[in-house]
Amino acid sequence: MILVIQYSKYRKIHEKEIKGPFPLPILGNLHSFSDLPHHDCTNYTKKYGDVMRIWFADLYTVILSDANIIRKVYVENHENFMDRPRIPSLKYGTYFHGTVASMGEDWIRNRDVVSRAMRKTNIKHIYELMDTQVDILLRSMEKISKDGTAFEPRYYTTKYTMGLMYKFIFNEEVDENEDINNGDIKKLGDLMSRIMEDFASGSLWDVLEITRPLYLKYLEMFEKAFPILIEFFEKRYKEHLKTFDPESPRDLLDTLIAEYGGGDPKKTTKDDLLSIYSSLSDFFFAGVDTSSTTLEYLFLLLSNYPEVQEKVHDEIKTTLKGRDRVLLSDKASLPYLSAVIKETMRYRPVTSFGLPRTTTNDIVIDDKYFIPKDSQVLINYHALSFNEKYFPNPHVFDPTRFINEPNNQAFIPWSIGQRNCVGMTFAQDEIFLCIANVLLRYRFKSVDGKKINEIEKYGITTKPVDRFNVLLEKRA
Repeated sequence: MILVIQYSKYRKIHEKEIKGPFPLPILGNLHSFSDLPHHDCTNYTKKYGDVMRIWFADLYTVILSDANIIRKVYVENHENFMDRPRIPSLKYGTYFHGTVASMGEDWIRNRDVVSRAMRKTNIKHIYELMDTQVDILLRSMEKISKDGTAFEPRYYTTKYTMGLMYKFIFNEEVDENEDINNGDIKKLGDLMSRIMEDFASGSLWDVLEITRPLYLKYLEMFEKAFPILIEFFEKRYKEHLKTFDPESPRDLLDTLIAEYGGGDPKKTTKDDLLSIYSSLSDFFFAGVDTSSTTLEYLFLLLSNYPEVQEKVHDEIKTTLKGRDRVLLSDKASLPYLSAVIKETMRYRPVTSFGLPRTTTNDIVIDDKYFIPKDSQVLINYHALSFNEKYFPNPHVFDPTRFINEPNNQAFIPWSIGQRNCVGMTFAQDEIFLCIANVLLRYRFKSVDGKKINEIEKYGITTKPVDRFNVLLEKRA
């Protein structure tokens, strides 16, 4: 069996097979990756093009960095690319439940349930929650600016998004004086960080065909982060059941309980419970880390490009005409701010490759690219964001590119198609309201007058390599 698998790496599989670097036995192309694999794959595009093949040990992988091809794969042929690879690290913990990991009919059901739950959540209530968390952040910034101390964006943007998720999901307040480096929030954050780091670093045993069954057993026996996370959500679920009222849902968890069996033990199956816990996990992973990191990059880049920061502030002041609060309804009147947010997400995409898909059948895309059944498919967001075909002078931070072309087809940070981010609108709004109101009140800059390091550290969420502080100056 091992010889058959290794031979498959070298034989010609189709006249339109995708090109890629020469693989080694066992490792495939894993040996060629540095600590910034998304950059390595971007460099490979110069030789192999925007659709290329990489062997992750035994896992045949197609990496996409062309917007037209991504659309043909994820939209025009979505039915063939809806599932996730059946590898141990994806199965472990959720066993393919929830909105992120589920597949086939299970995914359709989970997506429908979560979409209904989002629609049933009072929109006015959601934006009240956002306003409250913005106020808490602004009060923290007020105290820091008066004290003349430095402001750490990573800590406070994480507290902002974590506080919002706690209230939205559990209807629980995070006290504005609470230190998120202690207590339950720290435990939850540490669990999430460990799971994301493990998944980002990957394991050879995950992508070697012969070791997958044993690796899954190893994870089930020795890796406790995901079970502890599920226990955390199970505790909240049981607490909610005591006061659950299907006619008056308080939060997302209540709406999920109503959708999955209504809290009746006779109607709620084990699969339903795991779907609830996994969906809560999905919201925390997507709603906390990606949004807080986007905000962190906004602080970094606006500190490094003060002329852009001043231009955004001037646009906000002009639009508000004396008002002291930016509202969501102001978004359409703030095109430059929207362009700055988009350019930040392009220039420093917080997602390296996104979540993997897999093919259910052999397929030829665009009459050029043969993708065999059970291939892993990834988008290289870094290569896409720096593709000169879509973004001229991509290494220049230039928000005006999104003024000139606000609907650039290559700007897809939330993915596209039916499996795009279910919380996309929520995330866009929490980022907009936060940074707009911060920029209205404060000017910020690096602590030493030099540019802050823009180099990133690879992970499921790609963050600035260095934690950094900024100095705040209250605007008149």
